[in-house]
Amino acid sequence: MAWGRLTILNALADGPKMTRELASSLGKKMDALSRCLRHLHAKGLIVSVSGAHQLTDQGRAALVAGREITSGPCGEAAASRRSLTLRQKAWRVMSIRDGFSLADLLTMLCDGSETAPERNLTRYLAALEAAGYLLPLARRGEDGAKRWRLRRDRNTGPEAPALNTRTKRLTDCNTGQIFEIGRPREVRHGR
Repeated sequence: MAWGRLTILNALADGPKMTRELASSLGKKMDALSRCLRHLHAKGLIVSVSGAHQLTDQGRAALVAGREITSGPCGEAAASRRSLTLRQKAWRVMSIRDGFSLADLLTMLCDGSETAPERNLTRYLAALEAAGYLLPLARRGEDGAKRWRLRRDRNTGPEAPALNTRTKRLTDCNTGQIFEIGRPREVRHGR
């Protein structure tokens, strides 16, 4: 959608315009245009008041420079959100089951095509436990493995909390809440 944002800046170069004027002159749907306008406003390139939009000095400079305006990741602070990842699948299992261990998740979810699934889920479980999502169960599994249960008050929705290992943050994609977790310690799944 980068092309849309620069097009919007060009349309606003003549002066302030209402949202519906922009939509009709650019031939864009209102919802897509509104998303672009919110992004431009968040970047400080336009000022929006009561449906009227105008370029800021920073917006004029971006227009003159012709630089591409993207909504891309926020550097290292971005939370990874991809569908059907191992962590997303694990989150779904956690929200359904009353108790689970690392071995349970690996057995249910892995088909052999994953890269280092045990390490991946070990870090994820440690981060979820540090953020208060998982409650360790007193009874261990048959093989002596540690077991957890997802706290009911922390089952916030279908999207799995996203772990950014570089910034050591866990972002709940359902609520937008961010947890500073520090360095997650390794979860032991044996005795």
